[in-house]
Amino acid sequence: MKKAGSFFWIPMLVFGIMLFGCGREKEKSDHGSESPSGASFKAGKGVMLTDETRQILGLEVVDVTEEELPQVVELSVQIFGEKHRPENLDQDHTGCDIHGSGFLPADKAALVEAGQAVKLKTLQNKTLDGFVVKVQKPLVQGETEIIIGVTTADSGLQDGEFASASILMPRTKPVTIIPGSALLRTVMGTFVYAVNGNAYYRTAVTTGGSAEGKVEITEGLYPDDQVVAKPVETLWLIELRATKGGGHCH
Repeated sequence: MKKAGSFFWIPMLVFGIMLFGCGREKEKSDHGSESPSGASFKAGKGVMLTDETRQILGLEVVDVTEEELPQVVELSVQIFGEKHRPENLDQDHTGCDIHGSGFLPADKAALVEAGQAVKLKTLQNKTLDGFVVKVQKPLVQGETEIIIGVTTADSGLQDGEFASASILMPRTKPVTIIPGSALLRTVMGTFVYAVNGNAYYRTAVTTGGSAEGKVEITEGLYPDDQVVAKPVETLWLIELRATKGGGHCH
């Protein structure tokens, strides 16, 4: 309980010193100087923090890297009993006693092949393993049925139950990636806070696929750049306070 209480007071403390600093900043003519709060913002430069404020916020910076991040196709599947098993399900599906099926648009279904690994999550938030058993022929409506086999023993799934499925497709070439926690999604777009000297500059990015808590960046960053992994929302609040709050913290 003591630990939880300390985490509760951290954002309150930061917010308080931000307000104090912004009030004091009005007395200064140089709006780009550091705020007494330890958090300031300068247009073209970004958010600047003292070492003490970084520690209070638990700020983490990570390198932008390249990895062969798997592509992921997601769909909802409904579990069916063996008596409802499709007649043309002739692939070897030993090792899975439970099957389910879901539908994908033709463009996404074209990426799916039998044998690809699948991660399923039940309504009870239980994670299960499986694989693609069969990709059926496209329907007239343009959708394709995907048959999934569940390999996790004692899955607890019942006939008719729904689960979310993520089909993992390996890549042959590395892509630029960052942790998902580094993304800032706003009504203005998707951003990261990139390291800019001794500041953190909000940078627009374009994202691709995501898997394993990582996100592909197709535009806006390069390998060896550095970004803030957390807490990006707090940096955003500091910037908003400086630019929209009516004070002189900029």
